Amino acid sequence: MTPHSPAEWLPIIELCDSITADLPRLVPDIVEVIRRDVPGYHVVDPDEHIAGVTEQYRGLLVGLTTRRPPSPDESERARALGRLRAREGVSMQSLIGAYHVGYREMWNVLLTRADARNPQLAAQLVRLVGTVWTWVQQATTAAADAYGEAIRADDAAQLALTFRFFDALVAGGAASVDLDQLAHGVAFDPGGEFQAVCSPADSWSDDSLAELRTAMGRSRGTLRCVNQGTTMIALLQHIPAAALIDEMRRRQPEVPIGIGSIRHGLPGAAASIIDAKQVVPIAVQTGGIAHFDNEWLLATVLPHADRLAAVLEPGRAPAANHPELAETVRHFAQHGMSLAATGRALHIHPNTVKYRLDRWHALTGWDVHTWNGLSRSMIGLAQPPNA
Repeated sequence: MTPHSPAEWLPIIELCDSITADLPRLVPDIVEVIRRDVPGYHVVDPDEHIAGVTEQYRGLLVGLTTRRPPSPDESERARALGRLRAREGVSMQSLIGAYHVGYREMWNVLLTRADARNPQLAAQLVRLVGTVWTWVQQATTAAADAYGEAIRADDAAQLALTFRFFDALVAGGAASVDLDQLAHGVAFDPGGEFQAVCSPADSWSDDSLAELRTAMGRSRGTLRCVNQGTTMIALLQHIPAAALIDEMRRRQPEVPIGIGSIRHGLPGAAASIIDAKQVVPIAVQTGGIAHFDNEWLLATVLPHADRLAAVLEPGRAPAANHPELAETVRHFAQHGMSLAATGRALHIHPNTVKYRLDRWHALTGWDVHTWNGLSRSMIGLAQPPNA
């Protein structure tokens, strides 16, 4: 239990008062520890950081001497700090971590100075750990709640603007000056380079996209991503597509991903989105990643599959009935039309590769050693089964 008589309580009051008077000397060192131990706090202005921590400690020390939790005003200051850190781009984890490190360091100061004065005073102080924990809990809860509200509000505003931007970009119906303004509104340079990444929308909930935006928000460039119809569209500027793909695969290891070409200006951004959309079906079939730079032929031809159905029909039944032949054809194309390299990839003898390719030729009439035969084979194999 905590001490109640004035005589018992006076040493605690004197201890807290002495530390309060010494805060100008103590706080800069503690802030240095916070900035060293908590990632992301380098973006916070050092002077503002010191002022904020000093104010927190003054409240805590008064709270200890009066044995009370944070006041409504003090809780509101914690909320204001949470909103500020959200605007500065500090992560929620770093915000909470900074509070814990800061309160830990102050608790160590209290214990050290109490023990130096009187070992019994340190024992009295330990009885106040519940009060200290209440301050930690209420301050971090208030800051985290306000942080989340600020992030959600900003995300909602950015999402609305992003939808408008993507609609105008893909539709191409807005005046160029309006599109330029929308691009600036979502932090894109209209004259810069863009690259799009797309994926099936049913793999990405609103919450998972919000997490993806938050994770990539620590990058120096700009990412905007939304679900539009059946497709998740992400548009990047000054962020390597590989960084986004790594983050996507960390969350969804098997998700199909289509990557557009890097293109210049807002017309290029629209074209890159089309690129990425067109290779998503290829990525779905392979269960992997399809890049327009590599799959441009299939991506360009497949949207016309209905018109080409008669031309590609000879390969449908053989591919369905002999999947090992289809797999061999694919690997043959991927490995430079080399029997030996295809055999190594499939762990079969080159003679077996030759037999399968000859069998495919016999069933389809398509000789994969020729451009016509190989292109028909690859386009036919890329068609969805029900096309």
